[in-house]
Amino acid sequence: MTRAEVTEIFAVLMMAYPNAEMFKAPDKDSLKAKLAPTITLWTTCLRDIGFWAAQQAVIRVCQTCKFPPTIAEMREAAEAVLHEVRSEISNAYLMARSELQLARLAGRTKEQAGMPTRTQKVIEAMGGIDAFMPPDKKYFEMERFEQTYETMLRKNPIGLPGSTAGQRQITE
Repeated sequence: MTRAEVTEIFAVLMMAYPNAEMFKAPDKDSLKAKLAPTITLWTTCLRDIGFWAAQQAVIRVCQTCKFPPTIAEMREAAEAVLHEVRSEISNAYLMARSELQLARLAGRTKEQAGMPTRTQKVIEAMGGIDAFMPPDKKYFEMERFEQTYETMLRKNPIGLPGSTAGQRQITE
């Protein structure tokens, strides 16, 4: 994350933990000066964590931590988000591939294969079933499926473990 992104995460933490000593100062300028070294440290320690993962992680830590999170707790929550995203995408890909192969063996059309709604939407966003499983090729478009799925998930994280249905993104 960049310094600006960490500052945005801190703004959320300040709202979630208004009584935390680290967020107390007589005025806004004093608070900026007090937090500057902390934000620099967080930026250095979390530079490899993406902003979207941090946004999802801050929601989790606000739901589970009674006190402002440490760098390690934020990193752990962000890594858990990313792990769950990768697992969800991998499972969806394998399930879609299996369903299409089973449909073919059962004599059903590709469109008759039973897939979860989110997976269907991803395949539609790719350009349809023929984009996922080109008729002239013997393989599935795994990389493109993964990219499309992640893009859609980032736009609408509902269903991501730890997120709340109907909840707006922090940046909105």
